[in-house]
Amino acid sequence: MGLLKKHEKHSKPTFKGILTAILATKAAIFLLILAGLSLSGTSLAFIATMPLFVVFSPVLVPAGITTGLLAMGLAVSGGSSLTALSIISWLYKFSRRP
Repeated sequence: MGLLKKHEKHSKPTFKGILTAILATKAAIFLLILAGLSLSGTSLAFIATMPLFVVFSPVLVPAGITTGLLAMGLAVSGGSSLTALSIISWLYKFSRRP
């Protein structure tokens, strides 16, 4: 019943809380507008370049596969090195404990 317990005292909203809510709302609206503009721009660019994709698909498909494999290899390499560095850092901190 602890999770369902209602708060006994209600505090009035502060000026800082109201200002934070207003600014967060404005930021969220701005980001939604930006997302809509980028989506519409991307879809228009995709529609405009679709004939080029169809014409050059025998070249673009293998190039895309190769680029995807290279990007995955770089991502795996970076992730593995970051993991290894964090393990080495943890081992160093663990060995320095008294």
